[in-house]
Amino acid sequence: MPLVNLVGGQGQPGWGFSHHQDHLEIAQAASRMLGKSLQLMPLDPVSDTPQWKRQHQAMHDAMNRALGLPQGRDFTGEMNDAWHDANWREHAAARAKLGI
Repeated sequence: MPLVNLVGGQGQPGWGFSHHQDHLEIAQAASRMLGKSLQLMPLDPVSDTPQWKRQHQAMHDAMNRALGLPQGRDFTGEMNDAWHDANWREHAAARAKLGI
């Protein structure tokens, strides 16, 4: 199930789990369809710490490279509405590229 674009996402109940599941579905599809392996790191619970943000950034960078998508936003900054919108857009682009 695709990630929903929510304002204030991490404050919404279940967002962290849904976000991690979306990364998992994208990684599984990339493996199945393209033979590409994407490393998953724990994303739930969501944390506003530098370590969580670096792990999340690394996952997006690897996902975009593997799928031939442009490198997007820097996700190591403030987790505001623009962050959530850009995160959703990258997930949506990955899903579109994979046809899932």
